[in-house]
Amino acid sequence: MSRFENLLECAAQDGIVPGAVVFAKDKTGKIDYSKAVTGKDQCYNEDTVLEIASLTKLVTAIAALQLVEKGLVTLDEDVSNFIPAFTGQEVLDSFDEQGKPKTHKRRNMVTLRLLLTHSAGAGYPFTDTRLVQYATSTNQPEKRNGTVDSNFDFPLSYEPSEGFMYSSSMDRVGQIVERISGMPLEDYFSRNIWQPLGINTGTFWDTNHPPMAMRLAPGEPAKPMLGMDTFTTGWTECSGGQGLFMSMKDYIKILYSLLKDDEKLLTKEMASTVFKPCLSPASKAVLLKRMQTPTWLVGDFPETGEYDWSLGGLLVDGDKHDYRKRNTVIWSGASGCFWFIDRDAGVCGVFGTQVLPPADPQVQPLIKAFEEEVYRQLGSCKD
Repeated sequence: MSRFENLLECAAQDGIVPGAVVFAKDKTGKIDYSKAVTGKDQCYNEDTVLEIASLTKLVTAIAALQLVEKGLVTLDEDVSNFIPAFTGQEVLDSFDEQGKPKTHKRRNMVTLRLLLTHSAGAGYPFTDTRLVQYATSTNQPEKRNGTVDSNFDFPLSYEPSEGFMYSSSMDRVGQIVERISGMPLEDYFSRNIWQPLGINTGTFWDTNHPPMAMRLAPGEPAKPMLGMDTFTTGWTECSGGQGLFMSMKDYIKILYSLLKDDEKLLTKEMASTVFKPCLSPASKAVLLKRMQTPTWLVGDFPETGEYDWSLGGLLVDGDKHDYRKRNTVIWSGASGCFWFIDRDAGVCGVFGTQVLPPADPQVQPLIKAFEEEVYRQLGSCKD
């Protein structure tokens, strides 16, 4: 048993995770690795369906790029025609002495490229707490009606293309896919992503998955929270930013298709955009500042100052990483899931568990150890 596998087994038995599933593959066939561990209260195996949270975003990005390939939308046109909520959209500046919001009408257009790279001006309440204050000051209900429009009925946090903020923009991309294709994301994904890859578990409406485990205090075991809401409980629409349920056994098929560049999902030309930097200098500067304190992220994000954002995820934009090569694309989900595709090294992998709060400091070392194990098997991990 490798050091990583021993670490993962102990983590499950000690309640650090309720269970975990990992997969990794390389282009040559040298690595075809999987491991599932189960804790005391839950049963995990390679087919276990997990709530993958923001791992959804990559799938939604692929769907949007498929529509770009077909000429149904471009990366740089104004997408207000598809999203009426964007028309006349305001940008939040500040609050007056009475706590009322001060805004201005946005000057720059919102494009698909900006939405895909989290540089379109949108935010999440947890990435811009001013949005919480805005909701309170405008008497918005805490619980919305389950649609993308109602859940993200906020002004923009900054002018499009002039900043960066991890955000709800991928839910808007999901709306664009639905409105252009004329079908819900559930159906679009099934026809255009699940079927070509033989994926059987992907869905927005799963009711048969392990409960999320919550660590209530540092150092304590994560306890399964039976009956706990999912990230999209009460939603009546598909959430392209956070709504999918899927097994890691199926998710690795998506990563491997992009790694091999097999054109089952995207043409070679379009797939290459997933591995290229896309941020403007202004947006990249903001991203790099946020990456100086990456405590909000799930996974291992060393402070190298070498990051950008591609049309598919966070991009390694330099050579200072211990094992990731330049143009490796990575991202994660609040539930404790993480993925990476390193085309130069020829390897991809996914780590899945169900632990809150996000960026749990006891889960982070497990994800790092998983990556190190994969690169060790590949023979390219530095000592």
